[in-house]
Amino acid sequence: MYSDDGRSTLPNTASAYKRQRHPALRLFYYLLMLASFLLAGYQDVRERLVSDFFWIPGVIAAGLALFFLRDLDFILILRIVLIGGIGFAFTWFGFIGEADAIALVLVSSDPAPLAPIPVLAATGVVALGHIGYLYARGMAGKARVITMEQFQKEPRWIPKALIVNGERKEVTSDVNVSREKAEETGAGAMVEVQYGVPQVTYIAAGYVVYLAYLAIFQPSVLLSFP
Repeated sequence: MYSDDGRSTLPNTASAYKRQRHPALRLFYYLLMLASFLLAGYQDVRERLVSDFFWIPGVIAAGLALFFLRDLDFILILRIVLIGGIGFAFTWFGFIGEADAIALVLVSSDPAPLAPIPVLAATGVVALGHIGYLYARGMAGKARVITMEQFQKEPRWIPKALIVNGERKEVTSDVNVSREKAEETGAGAMVEVQYGVPQVTYIAAGYVVYLAYLAIFQPSVLLSFP
């Protein structure tokens, strides 16, 4: 489409459309995010890994937020780049898994002014509660030695060292590859392990707590972008 002076009106039309208020859009954003985190959190607690397909709803939600925001585009992009950069730097050095970094990027896409602080605060409470429970049960805080067969059946363990013929050999500390490296040793070895906490599940639980808070105390936030 073109104006009377021959200039295209498409950019102006797109800009005007982007500035419109869409009452249900934020609710749709949160539902997509919730779908991703529930699926990812469930798989993480069961298998300590997350399929890339489970992040698709969340990625779509983040794209919607970036497209329909009126005034916070730069701030939101800066937030995503900053938190995403930190997350993937930690992944590069093997401190956290790739799924953990993706989860951090997605929670940072929330256009709420204080995001992602509420989600991360709720995540911290959930994590501390669960880790405290693990310490009380004696499952965390100390290494244990299990057979390779048990290690392969139970994905909750992070390998620290392999014991073959009485000789102990440390495994890489990179959590993204340590299990694969340990399993290459084959049957017959013993594995020194520590409990691997489901960090994506913690973030998912924190996200559910955050949405519950909004639904109870700030329901209007669920229905409109800033």
